[in-house]
Amino acid sequence: MVLARAVLVFLVMLSATVLSPIRAAAQADKIYAENSKAVVVVVAVNEEKRSVNQGSGFIVREDGAVVTNYHVINAASKIKVKAGDRIFDVEGLLYADAENDVAILKIDGKNLPTVKLGDLDKAQVGEKVFVISSPQGFENTISEGILSGIRKVDETRKVLQITAAISPGSSGAPVFNGRGEAIGIATFLVAEAQNINFAMPISLIKDKLNATTVVTAGEACSADFTKTAECWFYQGVAYGSNGMYERSVEAFGKAIQIKQDFSEAYFNLGVSYIGLGKYNEAREALEKVIQMKPDSADAYENLGAVFGKLGMYDDAIRTLKKAIAINAESPHAYYNLGVNYVSIKNYKAAVEALKQAVRFQPDFAAAHGFLGVTYAKMKDYKMAADALKQSIHLKPDDPRSHYALGETYLSLKDRPSALDEYKVLQKLDATLADKLFKQIYK
Repeated sequence: MVLARAVLVFLVMLSATVLSPIRAAAQADKIYAENSKAVVVVVAVNEEKRSVNQGSGFIVREDGAVVTNYHVINAASKIKVKAGDRIFDVEGLLYADAENDVAILKIDGKNLPTVKLGDLDKAQVGEKVFVISSPQGFENTISEGILSGIRKVDETRKVLQITAAISPGSSGAPVFNGRGEAIGIATFLVAEAQNINFAMPISLIKDKLNATTVVTAGEACSADFTKTAECWFYQGVAYGSNGMYERSVEAFGKAIQIKQDFSEAYFNLGVSYIGLGKYNEAREALEKVIQMKPDSADAYENLGAVFGKLGMYDDAIRTLKKAIAINAESPHAYYNLGVNYVSIKNYKAAVEALKQAVRFQPDFAAAHGFLGVTYAKMKDYKMAADALKQSIHLKPDDPRSHYALGETYLSLKDRPSALDEYKVLQKLDATLADKLFKQIYK
């Protein structure tokens, strides 16, 4: 059974467009030339005038509004900004948001270079992104990668997952799209999870850029970001995205200890337990989400899939129907509904559910494949073959669909076509190939 999609951890990744090395280098050079002068070093200083933290930032107003991460400056009694050869004292903060790890500093400047801000809603997963920062003291270094995911935190918040390299000192740096527009603020990396780096969306500060009231760092930075529930939550997202579910369970648990009504943390805790195959624990976490958010279709979807994994098929069907009542166009809810109907041998209802799944997501290969398997159980082999062919068209390397299609051809008395599927399976799955071969020649 394929589980319903998880908002954060199991979001589908799209392939990146391949750029030639020459073209990519030229694009990076152009973005660097246009923006590097607006990227700064941010240094947090304590009362003894010692540096306690260093990160990056970028200028967004000509009079000296500088965006960075909250965690870069939250321990500071004084903050300095280095822009090229100039060093500025920070007058104070125009805006601070510990939960989203963003801050806007104010330095005294005139006609300063600024970055151009982009629109995350126009961003495409798989597109090139570039980060200009000062990692480990190396000022104005550019790295490139792809936008590998846009992850929904809750109804209003998202985070960006990127593969562009960032290091200590990169926190607060701008993340640019291919047009040289800042779409994110590099936030943190997880050392154990290679190429799993995160950025906050630029939309978090867009409507704060006209602020004029300045408050001191001490007044604005009362919370330690590293001790917030959100800090642990984002770490959990990073671990889960890399399949490190034991670590993500630990991180989400710590987030919940701090913020006991953190429904998104409970949801992702449930998803992490699913990844570990701990379905009773997943059930408990997802039921907690539903207690707090009775209209969460995603929680019902995943809980329904969990019930199916536990063999509680009637509960699964009931729960998945609730998910569909909230979101009538969810292909994954319909898919799991179909899977559970097959488990109780209600094939007619399964076909109807699976048809809805592919109606709302025509490229849902697994749904086409399971529809084919269900038709075969109903002995409608022509319809089974058509559905399985569509599944293979969408996902040519899926050995299960090739095996099922081979079996279907045998039921249609078409041995030559079954042999063709055997030949394909020899390259994909030797065990299934041998199994099909024995059926062909039994």
